[in-house]
Amino acid sequence: MEREIERRIGAVSAVTRALYRSVVVKREPSLKATLSIYWSIYDPTLTFGHKLWVVDLLLLH
Repeated sequence: MEREIERRIGAVSAVTRALYRSVVVKREPSLKATLSIYWSIYDPTLTFGHKLWVVDLLLLH
């Protein structure tokens, strides 16, 4: 579990750096920044988020 948390923190740091370079230096995000956002936010949400949604539904009922 701790390894997963460290991996996600590292991914967020990479996205933050890519966004800073893309947004502050340029007007539009680069392909690298866009892919970093996808792989660090959307992919984990779609892959692992559904498990949390099921747990939330079970806890509500």
